Amino acid sequence: MSDEILYAIAFTMLPGFNERQRKNMLEHYGSGLSIYKQREKKNYAFTNLNLVQKNILLGPWPLKEAGSELNFMVKHNIKCITLKDNLYPNRLLHCDDAPSLLYLKGNENFNLPYLISVVGTRQHTVQVNRIIKELMEGLSHLNIGIISGMALGVDAIAHQTALTYKIPTWGVLAHGLDQIYPLEHRKLAIDIMHNGGLITESRKESIILPYCFPKRNRIVAGMSDATIVVETAIKGGSMITANLAFDYNREVFAVPGKIHDSKSKGCLALIKRNKAHLYHDAENLLETLDWPIAEKNSPLKEQAFAFLPEIKTVLAHIEAHGPIHRELIAKELKINASKLSNLLLNLEMKGEIQLLAGNRYAVR
Repeated sequence: MSDEILYAIAFTMLPGFNERQRKNMLEHYGSGLSIYKQREKKNYAFTNLNLVQKNILLGPWPLKEAGSELNFMVKHNIKCITLKDNLYPNRLLHCDDAPSLLYLKGNENFNLPYLISVVGTRQHTVQVNRIIKELMEGLSHLNIGIISGMALGVDAIAHQTALTYKIPTWGVLAHGLDQIYPLEHRKLAIDIMHNGGLITESRKESIILPYCFPKRNRIVAGMSDATIVVETAIKGGSMITANLAFDYNREVFAVPGKIHDSKSKGCLALIKRNKAHLYHDAENLLETLDWPIAEKNSPLKEQAFAFLPEIKTVLAHIEAHGPIHRELIAKELKINASKLSNLLLNLEMKGEIQLLAGNRYAVR
């Protein structure tokens, strides 16, 4: 396994490939080690790539640097999760630009039945604490996890409030696990690792550059069933996350605010452009997502999908016609992309179906 991880890390260090290309290669060859072994074919290897990329793969690999990273992981009890690993975030796997590997410190059980991301501005108003408190309270009956970006402001409040309600939460970092940014979140990071974890695609000693944060945001959006934007200006990281979630066919919710408040303009724009549902309260969110609502004084234990007839229809269709592409399932069964994604994820988590290369599904 250490060889698999070593070559997986080395593969991510090679220049000349974007995440979509890396993901496609891993889907085709299976692993970084398998890609490395293709070098033995020399002139017959990587014929589908351009000359520059082929020469990069046939040239020397940064195995020494990858070994240093692996030693750091072992020393600090950090897990490395590849695209082919069963622990890889199953929702993120559906994104075409998913990271080819993730580093994790903490609890790896983030493939829960329900996951949401909560994002927003660093300079928030006083109402944010109440909004997030009521949200966590309204979701605490579910087997749910909270994803955010460990930033100041809304992110930190979301993580901390989730911990208060004993809801597992994962912070996605824009840097390696050898540092915490911002520094004042060191205690929060330690608390999160006790009931969740820290996730990043960045290696140790990574320099924090502006482009690292949008890359981080795609993981926040991709890991979740839905993204809730609490407060944001018309531009910024939260808007990037919301737009990525929308592009991934995930549900987006935005908390409305005063029309002249700069911290609400982003949320209002998302609602106006029909990219986000208007967020009113937790019950409204649960109804929109078809998730179970807790009965008063009697927390609901059943999972929502257990009662949806569509899930049986989708399973039967895959059994009869699989392997079948997700778009063909949506077309033939006339199910919208967002709902189908949730149904397929639920079937995957139950072990009923498996995702094959090319977004095709088959029964196990």
